[in-house]
Amino acid sequence: MEHLSNWKNKESYEERQEKRKDRILIVSLSVLTLAVLTILFSLIHSQVTTQQATTATTATTSAATDTSADSSAAESSDNAAIPDQTSGLLVSFLDVGQGDSIFLRSPSGKTMLIDGGPEGSFSVIDAYLSSLGVVGLDVVVASHLHADHIGGLVSLVDTYAIGDFYYPNFDATSEVYFELLDALNESQAVVHRPYAETDTMIPWDDSVEVQILAPYETIYDDFNDTSYIIRVKYGNTAVLLMGDATQTSEKLALKAQPNQNFKADIIKISHHGSSDGTLEEFLDVVSPAIAVISCGANNDYGHPHQSVLDMLLERGITIYRTDLNGTITMLLDGTSVTVIE
Repeated sequence: MEHLSNWKNKESYEERQEKRKDRILIVSLSVLTLAVLTILFSLIHSQVTTQQATTATTATTSAATDTSADSSAAESSDNAAIPDQTSGLLVSFLDVGQGDSIFLRSPSGKTMLIDGGPEGSFSVIDAYLSSLGVVGLDVVVASHLHADHIGGLVSLVDTYAIGDFYYPNFDATSEVYFELLDALNESQAVVHRPYAETDTMIPWDDSVEVQILAPYETIYDDFNDTSYIIRVKYGNTAVLLMGDATQTSEKLALKAQPNQNFKADIIKISHHGSSDGTLEEFLDVVSPAIAVISCGANNDYGHPHQSVLDMLLERGITIYRTDLNGTITMLLDGTSVTVIE
């Protein structure tokens, strides 16, 4: 009886097939559920990653904005240090390395650049002029035709509108000089090449006197002596710009001009502080309170020479150097001189 009972309880073929279908369905549903969960996880992970990237980008942008704001503030602060043009005569001795470049702005806003430093200096000059909003120059002067004074002027003439251009009537044979001549020929600048006489002026601003005190129509053994010596006077204040004139040129100028024409509060020391460029007698006639030396850091010439520094210190003259102080800016208000930090 027991054997019969077990036989009766055995599943039929149809029942086994039905259960097999059920198992297949369960497995299929499980796989489908797992696939759906996998897709949902991927979507959630992607959304979280995107949000994190967005947050990081926002933070970076915010930091960049803050940096930009800080830079703008710094630039505004730097520009704020330059006084309004009506305050007086602005004179800036630009740091162009082993060379000269001097920017002047008159109380009425007239602009002048004396020398352009060595080749490669234009970027420094351009950045400075742009910071002041200068788009053209009323007068440009090359003190003489050595490359460390005219190297940056080629690009300047090519880039800026220039009213009048002055340089001494002594020709050079350098490639940079020929490039400057080409640039001037293609520009609208009016070129002047005066010698110094008893009353040779550069017309610029009615309230400022710009006088050429050297060189003269003669033969110089040293080409440095063909440099313009220029005195810029505003009210009872003045700056004397020496180019690279040597003691020979200084002696000749003292004979040709009255001493009063050399008096100045500021002297730009000749020839980057070379010992051949400053005569003690000449320095005593000028009687400056401030001396500026334009030279490159660790230059090959040892400028400025110690004998020149000693000469200045013995007379209690305050010394500023572009190799140590960078660009040096001063304001002459007609009665006193202020050094702008």
